[in-house]
Amino acid sequence: MLRENRFKQTIPQVRVEDDKEITYENADAAMRRSINFWSALQSPHGHWPAENAGVMFYIPPLVFCMYISGHLDKVFNEHHKREMLWYMYCHQNEDGGWGLHIEGPSMMMCTVLNYLAMRILGEGPDGGLDNACARARKWILDNGGATGSGSWGKTWMAILGVYEWDGCNPMPPEFWFYPTVIPLHPCNN
Repeated sequence: MLRENRFKQTIPQVRVEDDKEITYENADAAMRRSINFWSALQSPHGHWPAENAGVMFYIPPLVFCMYISGHLDKVFNEHHKREMLWYMYCHQNEDGGWGLHIEGPSMMMCTVLNYLAMRILGEGPDGGLDNACARARKWILDNGGATGSGSWGKTWMAILGVYEWDGCNPMPPEFWFYPTVIPLHPCNN
């Protein structure tokens, strides 16, 4: 975007030494420089284009929602499905699981969600690149089973009908207001 917009920063950089006080003029210049830069990065459509990659629990819920609503084949053509599967294959860890992000160690929730998404996208029990589904299933079973997933994983499994709702921890909405360091916070369950 910077090249397309032929961006050249015209506002000089402000430096404040450790022992100096920040003045209004310095803060204003830094803010204007920042606005100038971010405005040049903004697309004509109003957003800031960037790849949002790395998190391995974005695609599965999208697949699940389209599947549950009966719109999977209406929204995603075969090319879209192939590309989603390819993304999952490329970021599957050697041990067969998926981490919270593309470089993270395998964890149960992400492995279960990606496995279910691959199956919904048409892969058989042993299907996928290098037997991706079989390797994921083996990782799940070798690491205690899908019931070891966190609350989000269990909730999605229950929504899909492959897990009983009784196994999901109730999450009163007030718990979301707790700091994440509190063990009762839903992200910690």
